[in-house]
Amino acid sequence: MSSGESESGNAKLQERLRALRVDPPDGGFALALHRRLVAAGTPKEQGLWQRLRAAAASRPHLLWPAAGLAAALAAFVALGLIRAPAPLAPALIGRPATTEVPSTKVAMIRLDLTADVAVPDAAIEVRLPEGLVFWSDGKELAQRTFEWTQPLAAGGNEIPIAVRGLRPGHYQVVVKARIGDEGLEDTIPLEVVDG
Repeated sequence: MSSGESESGNAKLQERLRALRVDPPDGGFALALHRRLVAAGTPKEQGLWQRLRAAAASRPHLLWPAAGLAAALAAFVALGLIRAPAPLAPALIGRPATTEVPSTKVAMIRLDLTADVAVPDAAIEVRLPEGLVFWSDGKELAQRTFEWTQPLAAGGNEIPIAVRGLRPGHYQVVVKARIGDEGLEDTIPLEVVDG
């Protein structure tokens, strides 16, 4: 083969390769497909279930550990729901942040103990700080702490307690309630002002 023939063969090969660059006519199929896709709009986003199924199909080796984790989580939630409700709510309800009382007046503190279920015996304790006294029948009582037991109905249980401030200041009345092993402790802010 001479160099002229090889150059001629190369030229023919290059000409054939250039001819391949032009797409063959498709009779308008590509344009029609493009128009239909534009008219259809963006595809609807896959839901969570479809995405999970696709992820599980692409990684089947993670399916059993994921099922075990889901079963453990379901058991944890079920046990949390089965547990008996706490008989006492976690706080005293329905009281203002701070109550102001003139030092010449008696304040009526209304405790509202909220129970989820009826309770036959609740141990309740109210403790006053120095500067506050319990008040009954028009006179000051010597006790700083009162303790008693009483039944609580399901829902709110209002307990009125009369106190008087001996001098102006900010005080915290401590309230405790105990039912069996469960207990609640809260404080009621009380401000005694001149007057």
